[in-house]
Amino acid sequence: MADTPPTSLTAALDIPPSTDQFTTQLPTDIAFGAVSCGGYVACLMAKYAVRYAAQHETMRTQPDLRSALVQFYRPIIASKPAKIQLREVSVGKAWSILHVETSQSGKVAASADLWLSDFSLPGVSLHTGWHFTTRPVDLSRLEVDGDPDWTSYQPAFHWNGFRRAHSYVRNFIPTSWPTEIKFTEQWILPGWDCLPRGSCAMQKDKDKARWTTEMIQFAIDMSLPVQDNFFPQTKPLPMCSVAATLEFAAAQRQARTQGKQNWRELELDGSREPTSEMIHATLSMSTEVKKNLPPGGVRWLYLRSEVKRVVNGRIDLEIVLCDEAMDLVAISQHMAQIIPVAQKWENSRQDAKI
Repeated sequence: MADTPPTSLTAALDIPPSTDQFTTQLPTDIAFGAVSCGGYVACLMAKYAVRYAAQHETMRTQPDLRSALVQFYRPIIASKPAKIQLREVSVGKAWSILHVETSQSGKVAASADLWLSDFSLPGVSLHTGWHFTTRPVDLSRLEVDGDPDWTSYQPAFHWNGFRRAHSYVRNFIPTSWPTEIKFTEQWILPGWDCLPRGSCAMQKDKDKARWTTEMIQFAIDMSLPVQDNFFPQTKPLPMCSVAATLEFAAAQRQARTQGKQNWRELELDGSREPTSEMIHATLSMSTEVKKNLPPGGVRWLYLRSEVKRVVNGRIDLEIVLCDEAMDLVAISQHMAQIIPVAQKWENSRQDAKI
């Protein structure tokens, strides 16, 4: 087990042919503590809807996920079976809406309203002038530590660790930041084909994991939490803050330079146990997909995350996802609540034996 990559995200989204319901065992690898990653659950429900539509007499001409409104009502425990069921809300010629629910122990834990359409249908397109001002980057140099202005961090995977879902992504962030951080930005590579504590298990580029359209909501959920930069930056640093991530990245880079095979292994980065007092729980995420990724997928995606205000634990997040050419792929709005991390971690240790 120690030398085997975790469950592939591609395999975890490989669901059976669609009927109006099915029961599945969620992978314990794609989780925070005992709780399944919300972005993964959102992808699973969307994949189910797209599969169902492909077999429908009317909706089979609507293969594209245009929008998804996902709401989370209670934690989804990865070690327990989940029942996923679907009903048709509206079936139309231009677009259709499906409602999918995920239940555990007889209670609805999450739901998704999914708008399906055909992106190839003609319509009005206008130039808005919107664009990002981003830092220059040569993606060909990032993966080999060849750009001094960027650095990478990927948590180690531990089968019972806290940040297992985060280990599915290798993050690349700038090495210099303003004193007042208003947003986070990162380039991300798939990390589920990596050895648990080391590098990618695939030697040839053609064999390496790639981001596909069905993974968009998971990729969005992997953005570095902006709010960790608003807490006092005292030791120990907030687990997902830029300052902490830069320290973790420096330690991993030194380990790679020293030739260590387990270069991702760190003591206090939260990969085993959380090191922050607070964490955010996503209550809803609304994602609009602007374009599909190529059929064969892509290696690189760009994320930018911003928070407008945090009041009494209530927090908003806006996350923008772009492709390698900085073309807009999706926009996502999240409503979340900041909670004590012990609330999730202790429940994980007591209620789920994973």
